[in-house]
Amino acid sequence: MSKSYATGVALVLVAAMSWSTAGLFTRVVTTDIPTTLFWRAVFGCVCVLLIFLAVRRPKRLSEAWRFRLGEAVVALFSALGMMCFISAFFHTSIANVSFIYGAMPLVTMLMAWLILRDAITPTAIIATLFSCLGAAILVWGGQNFNDLLGIALAFLMTLFMAGMTVSAKFFPEADAMKAAYLSAFMAAVFMLPFATLLSVSPQDMAWLALYGVVNIGLGFGVYLLGVARIPALAAALIGLSEIPLAPVWAYLLFNEQLTLAIAIGGLLILLASVLYIVSAGRKSRRASSGTAV
Repeated sequence: MSKSYATGVALVLVAAMSWSTAGLFTRVVTTDIPTTLFWRAVFGCVCVLLIFLAVRRPKRLSEAWRFRLGEAVVALFSALGMMCFISAFFHTSIANVSFIYGAMPLVTMLMAWLILRDAITPTAIIATLFSCLGAAILVWGGQNFNDLLGIALAFLMTLFMAGMTVSAKFFPEADAMKAAYLSAFMAAVFMLPFATLLSVSPQDMAWLALYGVVNIGLGFGVYLLGVARIPALAAALIGLSEIPLAPVWAYLLFNEQLTLAIAIGGLLILLASVLYIVSAGRKSRRASSGTAV
């Protein structure tokens, strides 16, 4: 393993760990959903923008606010996914949200088949069926209406995030880092009319600032630096480590228990995504070998 590759793996792993803390902050702050979303987005936007300026070093500051159509589309999907993601944590367990999000690679695959006409392999079909079964078990294990609402929001978040990924492929010229801070800015604008800005306590403000920096700035910023050093499939596989980590943090810090249905359903979703990513990686390596020959 080269030094650059090892650095890339470490950076993506740090990003995955930062993403796995998303639900924890919603358990700490006392602010409502719109206020939480607004301040998280504001601090996250500033953090990613500063990383962009430090890494890209544009000649003019105005270049940071010039966006292509692709960057706007990617940012819109990301902003909608972000809002559903955080809202879901207010209505169901961290484990439910995290495991539903585990189906994202498979949802992306199906969306890419519909929009980009990417081929679907038999392994992908099997993985999708396993993922659907896991989601069904997880939903069946929902204990009340709030659980079902939270799971529905997590499904919407997964659809939006898959849309973000597919749109990034549809617009290959889009700058991912620009789209990242634009999406946070959009989320802040969307939430501004509903947020309570003046009644946030200093303690909550400190947590919200940390939320934005860790979850958006450290997550997206570090991830983009890491993914440039390793293959996309490797990054996707390492990124899945956030899914089992999130329920572990929730259990250790807030004693949030896993039910049998959540554990079985979540494990099936996670295994299905790992199966699909590993299979895609082998196919990609075979294609590269064939090209080299």
